[in-house]
Amino acid sequence: MLRAELHVHSNFSDGKSSVEEIILEALRKKIDLLSITDHDTLNGSMSAVEFVIEEKIPIFVIPGIEISTSSGHLLAYGIEKEIEAGLSMRESCEIVRSLGGITVLAHPFDLLRNGTLRRKDFSYVDCVEIFNAKSYFNFLAKRYAEKYGKRGIGGSDAHSANQVGLVINYLEFPKKEAILNAFFDGRRQKIRERVSCILSQIGQRL
Repeated sequence: MLRAELHVHSNFSDGKSSVEEIILEALRKKIDLLSITDHDTLNGSMSAVEFVIEEKIPIFVIPGIEISTSSGHLLAYGIEKEIEAGLSMRESCEIVRSLGGITVLAHPFDLLRNGTLRRKDFSYVDCVEIFNAKSYFNFLAKRYAEKYGKRGIGGSDAHSANQVGLVINYLEFPKKEAILNAFFDGRRQKIRERVSCILSQIGQRL
């Protein structure tokens, strides 16, 4: 089984660390597969693809993005074209599928992270993030994923390199389709860790 990190943000969006720092940390933590899922941009993800090839780093990279739909955030894997922000969840999912991608509902019910509150959004996606290291609503995410017959993955939602690997998904093979049958383990980020990250991000922008 491959150890996979499927929810990371780089400094191409609201993350603190560079793509290179994230990849090197993933390598140190023996992660086999990585997806950088910056908000509404593929730049971080495609930079990761280039970096592992150029430096011959033994990590598989699946292109990823976290799309801001009109009702909440949507993770998309395996696409190489950006999706317009602000479309409905249904429209966004249809476009991702037309591009050959996999859709995952990101941290549902978590308003602080722009998770959807609409139950019908569960019906549009391929999979659901039922465990997010920063969310207190995982129990609801899991409940509705089961109700709608959706498989679940876990997400570190890492915004700095040191948070990479909080949640590890296990995939059978290094392709986006393996996400649909993943299983995961990990922990919720401690409050002091979260506060420390937020303060460092604030300090970086001042």
